[in-house]
Amino acid sequence: MFLCGSQGHDFYGSSHDVLRSGWSFINRKKDASDFEWAVLAPFLYASAPWFCVNLVGAEIVRYAFKELLSVWYLTISLLYLLLHVGSLATLFMLIEPCLMYLLLQLRSHVVIYTAGLFFLLFHNIDSRMNFLSISYEYQYMLIISSAWIYMRGQSYCLDKLSSVDTGPSVTDLVMMLGYCFYFPMLFVGPVVLYQEFEAGVLKPYAPWTLQRIKTFVLNILRYVWWMLFLELFLHYIYIGALQKELQYVIRLGAWAHYGMGYSMGVMFQMKYVVTYGLSCTLARAEQIRTPNHPKCIGRIHLYSDMWRHFDQGLYFFLRKYIYFPMLGEKSSFRAKLLASLACFTFICAWHGICTFVIIWSTLNYLGVTIEAVSKAIASTRQYKKYEKLLTPQNVRRFHALIATPLFIMSAFSNFYFFAGMSLGNHFMWRLFAGMRFTDVIYVSTSELTLQNMVI
Repeated sequence: MFLCGSQGHDFYGSSHDVLRSGWSFINRKKDASDFEWAVLAPFLYASAPWFCVNLVGAEIVRYAFKELLSVWYLTISLLYLLLHVGSLATLFMLIEPCLMYLLLQLRSHVVIYTAGLFFLLFHNIDSRMNFLSISYEYQYMLIISSAWIYMRGQSYCLDKLSSVDTGPSVTDLVMMLGYCFYFPMLFVGPVVLYQEFEAGVLKPYAPWTLQRIKTFVLNILRYVWWMLFLELFLHYIYIGALQKELQYVIRLGAWAHYGMGYSMGVMFQMKYVVTYGLSCTLARAEQIRTPNHPKCIGRIHLYSDMWRHFDQGLYFFLRKYIYFPMLGEKSSFRAKLLASLACFTFICAWHGICTFVIIWSTLNYLGVTIEAVSKAIASTRQYKKYEKLLTPQNVRRFHALIATPLFIMSAFSNFYFFAGMSLGNHFMWRLFAGMRFTDVIYVSTSELTLQNMVI
């Protein structure tokens, strides 16, 4: 991929603004074509003082005035928004959670789910923030933030419906807003369920022992290292720039396509390892239980494992508020498929309804369904009878062989999500028109290797 990006194509003559000045001491251009990272990376650098103030202030408030902790969380976030996007944008961001709190007073699951559906559709209106006089970068940040606020608002309301009704109060409203606008996760996620957030907020102050300081500092350094590694990666592997040059990608060979596909996955994963890792480290420092950062995509070969381990916060949200409520007391296979369909419909709408997201969501649902059907077949007496005829090694080989088509579909569905329709269609065309028998053997071997790994 280094040769493809650096020597195989003239990006300097490209119509796309893909390469910009990089670190001067390595004298190389940097791939700046990934808009999400181009916005989030400067935000993380510039907001470091805000993260520090939030943490130090929160610990002081927890020690002296614990009941005001949510007030502090809300204050620091509103101050940031007022200074960077202005009062109108700040007010706009407050409207949705306040409306959800008002609807919560009706104490109806139907009302909350219906309102959530309408807000979800509203979030798919791309022009909803065009009236704000702010830069496109800040508008993009607010769009991301509003998506996280939406999920936190739903989590708060649905968790409150499961508890004793204490009636409306300013304290509860501030608690909700402090949760929705919790600064370390305001723009970068992940979603922490309200039950976990509340448990962390209600904990008493804990002294900062040497071990606690060491754990916090080492984790911060860990994710800062990966952030710098990703920046270095973008100086040598121009994976985002390649995605915009389809005519050049078409001429690449099979191995270059393998490398490009894997590099797109690594790039996507690393963004969320850094953003989720830093925000969760800050939250855990405040005794808030958080999801784990994304597991390496090179260690995952099953659809279900990808959804369980890549974005655990989203997985916990789907499981608690959509899957189990839809499943109810039913445990039939059909009920599980319908509940899964509802989850993937939500995923599609939450990420933004467009063609490549629909394809990605549909293929993922099909993959999870095929996996579930396969597990059901594997649990039958007849299947186990035939499996006993094979040695353990041959059982693994057989599993790898039959899982290869699913493994391929998993990768190709993600190519649509990573790079959009044009590149996704090209990879799909390569699959059906250009894949050779040796390619299938390579993928099957990769699947076998993954199945033998301890995950």
